[in-house]
Parts: sequence; structure tokens; C-alpha cells
Amino acid sequence: MMRRPARFAVEPFLALAVIAACGDSGGNASGPSPASATGITGATSLTSAGAGTTSDAPAGDTTAVPTTGEASVGGTTEGPPDGLPKLDVDSPLTSAGETTGIGPASAGCKKVDFLFVVDNSGSMDDEQANLIASFPGFIATITETLEAKDYHIMAVSTDDGKNTGMKSTCTNGSCNCTPAPVCCENACGLSGKTCNGFDCNNLPISQCHFEFGTGKEFDANGKHCMLADMKRYMTDSQPNLPETFECIANVGTYGSGDEKTMQALAAALSDTQNDAGGCDEGFLRDDAILVVTFITDEEDDMGDDGKGSTGDPASWYSAVVAAKNGDEKAAVILGLVGDSNLPMGTCAADLDPNNNDMGAQAAPRLQSFVGMFPNGVIGSVCATDYTPFFQQAVGIIDLACDEFEPPG
Repeated sequence: MMRRPARFAVEPFLALAVIAACGDSGGNASGPSPASATGITGATSLTSAGAGTTSDAPAGDTTAVPTTGEASVGGTTEGPPDGLPKLDVDSPLTSAGETTGIGPASAGCKKVDFLFVVDNSGSMDDEQANLIASFPGFIATITETLEAKDYHIMAVSTDDGKNTGMKSTCTNGSCNCTPAPVCCENACGLSGKTCNGFDCNNLPISQCHFEFGTGKEFDANGKHCMLADMKRYMTDSQPNLPETFECIANVGTYGSGDEKTMQALAAALSDTQNDAGGCDEGFLRDDAILVVTFITDEEDDMGDDGKGSTGDPASWYSAVVAAKNGDEKAAVILGLVGDSNLPMGTCAADLDPNNNDMGAQAAPRLQSFVGMFPNGVIGSVCATDYTPFFQQAVGIIDLACDEFEPPG
């Protein structure tokens, strides 16, 4: 397929904050650290002489830049090589349908599968609210920018529902608990007759509620999200799309404190979940671009002691590429993570997310994973507003769509 020129407003250079160390909290190497892995948490342009000048982007904003780039000698960072997408960080998308630097709708892909992996541990209240608030503008800009109109949208949490910390109260046989309906199994077993409005003898729980990577169909309080066709994901025909996303993305904060973000991601893309009879049957399509957004305020630790996902950044990358039939460019990976280890990071160092709402653990393993993809973007989970991140990420999605050639 002949590629049209990328539609971006281009500055001579963009600052790319290079991930200098991809290791665990003790500084040990924990996976490949490609030179292309870059974190983007501040809007800075570089003059042709290499001197840094700060743009007018508000403090705390998250500015998306492609993770492709070359680290120069001497500690400075050059912009992406010629031919790679560049975003004008001084001219982000501003609102639904109003764009700067992005031209008419793409003539590439016709289908997009959106997967959101949302940390449901106890420190994620503000971040989940931020994600939900940013979604309407994101999907509106997607609709205005891309020719693709056939969407699948699914949200999964970072645990399997088996070891959740539960909030539960029962009075005269009537129980309320979080996260519902999974928590109702225990609540009803105590003294309950009803739980969050469900009959204890007929709880809407199946094995799918206790597996990694299954799409959410209830919010944390047990409200059914009314997904079309009773699937575990939304389609473009879903009534009240933003309101329904608010429901499925409200995964709650009583999940496991041992977040397994990448295990949930890999499971959601697996044949087990997507093939006939799987919990997410039909979500992942060969002829669609895959856009993954994961949001967490903690690192995905090494899985040797069960506290993190199995594997390492390289194996997580391989799982995603395999799910897209070996085409790494068919996936766009958006990671909202802790960035205190990166130059110009928004997150403050040494703030435990479990003790401080503004804190986030540095995540070099997750950053390394994102950096392996040509269409990977890092943003700060500590940003006060995710809207600029999502709006500029649309440019990366647009380019991926433009270059995508469905198999067969």
C-alpha cells in the first residue's frame, strides 16, 4: 500500500526523555532496554544547536511523543530520525473535532480494537476518575480524525478477582460490598439474602469473573453496564458510549495490591479469551488496529514471588506482537505510568502511592515494554489531566492506521 505523507506539524527537534535505566527498584536489570525507549512527560523543544527551551505547556500536563528516537552522545537527546512521526508539542489537539497539525481523516484501517488495562488497587481513585474524564474527548477526537468507524472497546483490571480486598456490610440479610458482584459470593456466605440488589441464590457470577483479562460488564458497585449484545466489550453501536465507558472503567479500588498489569494484558489478547467460547469472544480482530492503554501507579514487579506478572518486557512484547500476527506496527501501546525516574518526570520521587494520592512508583520495566514498539507512547500517571496525552496520541493511532495492511 502506498503510504501518504504523515500529517503532523513538525518542529525541527523534539525533546525525548530517554529511559536510561530499565531495572527493578534495586537497580538490577530486568529486561531489554532498547535505545528507542523514551518517556514523555514534559513539553520541551530543542533548538538546532541543542539548547533546551521550554514550551508553554502547563506544568503537570502530559505530552505524547513517539517512543522512537536516538539518544545522542553527551547526555542530550535528539529528535526522531527523519521519516518517523513527529508531533508539534506546542500545537496539541484542543477539543473534539478541532485539530492542529492533523489533516483529514485517514484512509487506512477500517477497524480499531481499544483495550484499557486499569489498575484496581487501593491507590487508584484519582487516576481512574482522570481516565474516565478524559475518555469523551479522546473518543470524539478519534471519531473526527480516523476514517475507521468500527470499534471494539474493552476494559480489564489488573487482577483475577480472586484475592480482592473487600468492603462489606450486612444488615438483616441485606448486604452491600465492593467490588460487586464478585464480593457477593463471600457476603452472601456470611448472612446475606441479597447483595447489592442481587438475590444471593442467583448471583450473576461465572468463571469469567475469576480470570485475568476478562472484560468488565459491571462497575465496582455491581451496576450492570448494559453492553450491547451482552458482550464484555462495547462496539461503535453502543448507546451512550461515554457513560458506558465510565461504567466499565470504574473497576474500583479493592483489587489486589499485587498488580499484574502485563499478565492481564496478555490474557486479554490470548486465544483462550478471544476464541469461540472465550470470555471475550470476538474482541480481538485480525483486520483491526489494536490500541492498548494501560494505567497504573506501580511497577509490574518480577513475578518470581507471585507479586508481578510472569515474564519480562521482551516476553510481554512478544505476546502482543504474536496476537497481531507478527506485525508490531499493528499495535499502538499507550502507557500511563510512574515517571519519577525519567528526565522532566511529573511524578515526585519517593512518594509511596499507597500513602499519597499524588505518588506513583517509577516503572522502568513497563517503560521498557512500551519503548519496544514503534508506535509506543509513555505518559505520566501523575498528570492532572490525561486529555493532552490522549489527544496527541490520536496522531500516532492515525499514522498506524494509515500504514496498516490487514492480513490476507
